[in-house]
Amino acid sequence: MREDIIKLRRKIYRLIAEHARTLDNLQDVYTAVVESISDEINREEAEARVRAALGTFEEGQIPETVNFPFISVIEKACEGHGEKCGCRITCEPKAVKVNEEGKPSIDLNECISCGLCIVACPEGAITDKTEIAQTINMIKKHRRVYAVVAPAFAGQFGPEVSEEQVKTALLMLGFYDVIEVALGADMITVKEAEEFIRRMDRGDKFMITSCCCPPFVRLARSYSGRIAGMVSDSVSPMVAIARFIKAEDEAAKVVFIGPCIAKKTEAKLPELRDAVDCVLTFEELAAMFEGYKINLKELKVEVPFADASHDGRIYAHTGGVTTAIVSSIKTLRPDIDVKARQGNGIKECKKILDAIEDGTLDANFVEGMACVGGCVGGPGVLIPPEEGAKAVDEFAARSHVKEAVANDTARILFSKHKDRVKLESHRM
Repeated sequence: MREDIIKLRRKIYRLIAEHARTLDNLQDVYTAVVESISDEINREEAEARVRAALGTFEEGQIPETVNFPFISVIEKACEGHGEKCGCRITCEPKAVKVNEEGKPSIDLNECISCGLCIVACPEGAITDKTEIAQTINMIKKHRRVYAVVAPAFAGQFGPEVSEEQVKTALLMLGFYDVIEVALGADMITVKEAEEFIRRMDRGDKFMITSCCCPPFVRLARSYSGRIAGMVSDSVSPMVAIARFIKAEDEAAKVVFIGPCIAKKTEAKLPELRDAVDCVLTFEELAAMFEGYKINLKELKVEVPFADASHDGRIYAHTGGVTTAIVSSIKTLRPDIDVKARQGNGIKECKKILDAIEDGTLDANFVEGMACVGGCVGGPGVLIPPEEGAKAVDEFAARSHVKEAVANDTARILFSKHKDRVKLESHRM
């Protein structure tokens, strides 16, 4: 995406946050933002971009609740680059189709919702819906709105901003509490380790995981043959922690904040939509901080994080899920041999899945990450993947607990609500 388009996109997000803070009616927010940018771009394009940023691709009333689909094309913004456009080249499932005019459309039956085409589109003509205004309205209406931050949040707001300052800033936005999704990752890590042990004991040859990556799960489930039944049934750490929060606090609303556009789709799936109420990317959250005029570098109060283990926090980059789960397997059953492979990016993931189908993969455990680098390479990040991975590891090293199986916070919360919280799903 061109730099000027990125700036425009983020300006729209910031203006939405500014106006949603003072205006309760989303239609009024829409009108105010369109008027603010209509002298910069074509009016029709401005209206389409603002509608998407307010959670709809349709004309008319702005919805209070955002729903499918989450990715679409703003035709007025597209220059028609054809088959050689970045959006087409980036889409491994070939869900981006190009018409005779060289303009794209999204085949939702083929789309795995990774959102990588959005970043690859030079004109920003492919876009996603946001829930910035809906989140702000929810905070206004409900006292107990929790922010759950994905492990990849470490370092996203710059080297001079600590993770504790980010937590402080979120509380200043009006969130009731801020909790690491890595706490949910700790619970899922133990579940995945126990599931792997059960599968190996009963004679299975394989287990496919990365429940935290919806595009990979959807891709794996599109295969049949050898892969059928090998994909773990665990919900994602996002869904797990949200369900435990709501089991602990029946008045809770939950907003997930992360690097992933696919989480917007995951959160609205029928069997999962009880968990997360809204999803924001780091890009969208940064716009909220700007709209509320919160300068993270200047914050003096730093509210500490003490939720998750080292292993739960490293879910954010490729190899982290494997390290976490294998570590727990070795603690629970040191006699079991784990031969792991990781798919780093959707292209590698497809090669590994093809090798499983062919019976040529020498492994019994697979982790898949649709984005190169893992979640730190997601379409909603603010910094390069290598910087994100380094920040994640540094933040993880500060945890007081090494392994997921040793996290007493996760163990106590799980034991308290295990009969009420479902951690299995056959989603996608």
